Amino acid sequence: MIATADDGTRLHYIVNGTGPPLALVGGKTSSIEGAWWRYIPPLSRQFKVIAFDNRGAGQSDKPDVPYSIPLMATDALAVLHAAGESSAHWFGISLGGMILQQLALDQPDAVRSLILGATHCGGERRGAPIAEAPGLPDSPFRRYANLYERHFILDHPEWVAEDAKRFGKMPLHAIVRQDQAVRHYNVCDRLGDIRQPVLILHGRQDQMVPVARGEELQRGLPHARLRILDPAGHQFHSEQLATVLPLVIEFIKVVELRTPLPDPPPQGGRENHG
Repeated sequence: MIATADDGTRLHYIVNGTGPPLALVGGKTSSIEGAWWRYIPPLSRQFKVIAFDNRGAGQSDKPDVPYSIPLMATDALAVLHAAGESSAHWFGISLGGMILQQLALDQPDAVRSLILGATHCGGERRGAPIAEAPGLPDSPFRRYANLYERHFILDHPEWVAEDAKRFGKMPLHAIVRQDQAVRHYNVCDRLGDIRQPVLILHGRQDQMVPVARGEELQRGLPHARLRILDPAGHQFHSEQLATVLPLVIEFIKVVELRTPLPDPPPQGGRENHG
């Protein structure tokens, strides 16, 4: 299916399942298949899953014009509306998580909750390098050492190979445009304005986005909890599938069942809803 962005860019998306809407937003260079192939079947048994290719990736258009995170957030909203929904729970990884922070700031009514994986709020923060695992230089998958925890590559080569078969390719200009959007993004001083429930997921050994960035998100977001996956790298959602999937499902169910807070107490009274 195709949604049309405000500037005419065509965005490829899919819808599977029924239930509360859950929209999936992948990272830099990733497609629906590359990011979510392990997740869509089980999630669509409980939710209406909406997934799309960001501009520049997969089967969406790849215009060679400036991209920005606010622009890509409007893309996400266009897909949501094309899928027949006005709000959803959102799960974004890396670039996808940045898009969702922007969406929550710009269009809070479209966001029921956020699941932010392996992402950050912008700006440059470099972590300490992680030592290379013995034997990794001899692995045929060593080129993915920045994505996976090093020992995972050695211990689960078949798993990594299954992922790698689905990694897509993009034209160079689209990679550059997505990268520029990330480098010009910074909402760290606005995190307090995001009022929705947030689950932050981050791999302890993430080399692309250091775990300190996930901790920074938790400090800045008023209603966030952080789960650090250990061991796991930037591909935490693949490496720790058996842990992450139930976390996501349970989080959404809790948010869906949450009852509204009582009306504020009369002026002069005081009540604690903590």
